[in-house]
Amino acid sequence: MIGLIAGKGERGMEGLIRAGVGLMLALAFSLPLTAEEFTPDASRGEKTFQTICAHCHNITYDESRVGSPGLKGVLERHDEKWLHQWLKGPEAFAKVDETAATLIESNKYKIKMPTFPQMQDDQHRADMIEYLKTLKGD
Repeated sequence: MIGLIAGKGERGMEGLIRAGVGLMLALAFSLPLTAEEFTPDASRGEKTFQTICAHCHNITYDESRVGSPGLKGVLERHDEKWLHQWLKGPEAFAKVDETAATLIESNKYKIKMPTFPQMQDDQHRADMIEYLKTLKGD
């Protein structure tokens, strides 16, 4: 490959083009999957929920003991795009979204939802939202 990039083994521009195409194909097959290329899984989302969310949130409509909203029917209150942004970084999102800011300010104990490292991953967020879809309202 190095020889091709340097123009050795093939002549001039044709060698460079072949090397470039080869490099692009190698990179394309080594890139991680995007949110559109995997299937969100509610059971993985539930496991993540139990690990990082259940400490502060109920799966009912009821507010938790620490003032966090219950998550039953959350997708009736917010759409998936909004939830993706919220889960990725609640405080950062609240700076640009009035609903997010109001949600943070509404906690009577002044507890703010932190930004979780797991939620920086597109698949973890998609799995979480898939699980939240199972918490349909009555």
